[in-house]
Amino acid sequence: MGQVKIEIPRDTVIKRYLSFQNFELLIKNQSLYFSRFDKFEDHLEGGINRRNYHNISNSTSVVDLAMHRWPGVSPRTEEETKALEKTEAAIFEDTFPSILGVQKKLDGDAFLKNISSWLYASCWTDLRHECQAMWQLYGSSGSNCRHENGCQECAKTLGNSVCIETTVGAIVDNLELAKGYNLTIQKIEYLDHRTSHFHESDLIMRPYFSKALHFSYENEVRFMLWPESNDIRFSYKYNQSTVNDQHSQQLKIKDLNSFIHRVVLAPPPPSKISKTRSLHLENYDSELGLKEKLSNKSLKSKVEELFKINKLAIRVTESDLIQIATTDLYTLDE
Repeated sequence: MGQVKIEIPRDTVIKRYLSFQNFELLIKNQSLYFSRFDKFEDHLEGGINRRNYHNISNSTSVVDLAMHRWPGVSPRTEEETKALEKTEAAIFEDTFPSILGVQKKLDGDAFLKNISSWLYASCWTDLRHECQAMWQLYGSSGSNCRHENGCQECAKTLGNSVCIETTVGAIVDNLELAKGYNLTIQKIEYLDHRTSHFHESDLIMRPYFSKALHFSYENEVRFMLWPESNDIRFSYKYNQSTVNDQHSQQLKIKDLNSFIHRVVLAPPPPSKISKTRSLHLENYDSELGLKEKLSNKSLKSKVEELFKINKLAIRVTESDLIQIATTDLYTLDE
């Protein structure tokens, strides 16, 4: 059994936005999906900062050594030859600590190219409030369609996503850790990969819990899964690095009722909210009763039916994004 390391308070409230299709898979399979790092859209995931390259790879020294050994270079003294041989030996023996054990710097470039294929993550956010951008990016693609006439892809998913709310501790207590894997939970830090620099002792874990500043709106809490095995090989020789054929991981959930504390339903698309509001005001000259019309009843029915089939008693609430404005006396207490 691997190790579990929690670097964030267990009572931290976290959320995950996902399409109804993926939510349904989570419930039916009773498992949490972990994506492989190299499948993420952000290709900086798992990468080190350029200023730390020399801590991982000694390729520049290899090139320098090759230049000194280039045919036609002027004859050397015996002392110079010995110094060159000593340098060569040091290059071939130099190592660095990594998340998968001690590696040779000679294999550093192969490590940097392939390490992301051995790491898996389940990404959550600790934003306490509901986030409209998260609905758009990580929920259903159609729930926030901005296309003037809509599109077939978005039409399939309009208002058809959910947000799971739970705590770090509830997830950890209910996950069955896969044999031979470790799990670490940590808050993501956001940085500029061009200018930031890690202390050498931080390079074992810190790069995998860092993201580019462009994603700082996510406020991510990451559950990272990786193999314990020291048999994984990163080789400077072409096509000799160990290949991972596991494109994802799924950890079984012991009890969904305690794993999920609340499910929030997606709000209607902005275009639908605007149209419904305009029509309601035209008919009633007040927003009284509008919130009920904006309720995602069809999705609520699907979620409740899914819970009923799987014998779950989890609270379901509407999105806070359907709250209405106070425009008159009648809407004062809405």
